Amino acid sequence: MPPKRTSLAPTITVPPAAATPVPESVTLPLGPTLLVLSLMVALPTSFAGFAEWIAVTEIGKLRLANARLELENTGFRVAAAQLSEQIDILEYEVSELAGRAEIDPSLLVSMDRLPDYSTARSMESLESLDSLDAPDGAGTGGVFTRLKGLLGAMGDRLTLVRRGIAYREALAAATPIVWPAEGWLSASYGYRADPFTGKRDFHPAIDISTQKGQPVQATATGRVLSARRHGNYGNLIEIDHGFDLMTRYGHLAEFAVEPGDTVERGDVIGYVGATGRATGYHVHYEIWVGDRTVDPMRLFATPDIVSTD
Repeated sequence: MPPKRTSLAPTITVPPAAATPVPESVTLPLGPTLLVLSLMVALPTSFAGFAEWIAVTEIGKLRLANARLELENTGFRVAAAQLSEQIDILEYEVSELAGRAEIDPSLLVSMDRLPDYSTARSMESLESLDSLDAPDGAGTGGVFTRLKGLLGAMGDRLTLVRRGIAYREALAAATPIVWPAEGWLSASYGYRADPFTGKRDFHPAIDISTQKGQPVQATATGRVLSARRHGNYGNLIEIDHGFDLMTRYGHLAEFAVEPGDTVERGDVIGYVGATGRATGYHVHYEIWVGDRTVDPMRLFATPDIVSTD
């Protein structure tokens, strides 16, 4: 037998293939799994609902704030309209008072010649027109409160000014500044020789000679105190003008007024005569301030009568 041949090729041993691992099965409880799945589905929805709730809440707040602002704006508009109306009223009153404060210069001259107590009160009231300042404490509080306080104070001051102007208007109307009749000055105020006795005597009036029956007019606004026969004065009219002012008209032929009548400057109150102790047709004209007489010539606004003495 032939001998066996020995192979010299290397022998390769192939290891057995590695075994592929087989995953082990995991078993989850059904309840928790469903809960997790439910949360995973519900959370996005919940977040969306929460965000929507927040948005709705904020929108509600904004609407409330807007409504509040609208109410405040309405209040501001109403307050501004009221202030504007009050300012217009004050401007009108200031303009009106400024017009009323103007008095004829000639009348002012006559008023200035009256005793001081007759004009002091009205002048003090008128001076307050230049001091319409803000009231104490006007710098505190809201702007509308301050404005209302200021306008209220101005209204109070204007009330005082209005009273002062009304006072001065009444004083101006009560000041005897016109001639009681047309004619000529036949006797002056002061000491003179009595026309009947020739003795030195004080004449508390002026005499204005004119024609019989010439109208006699009130020299200022006032109320008739008396219209009667009065001794040497003959037919005498007395008129109270207020402010302690009174005028007297003597030797009249007739009366055109009665006691209690209200007359204005220029109204006819009687007619020239020669009743009582008189030497001719004339008006005996007196002006009383308090308990004393004053020279009527001091208060006449125009020197229309020329003395023939």
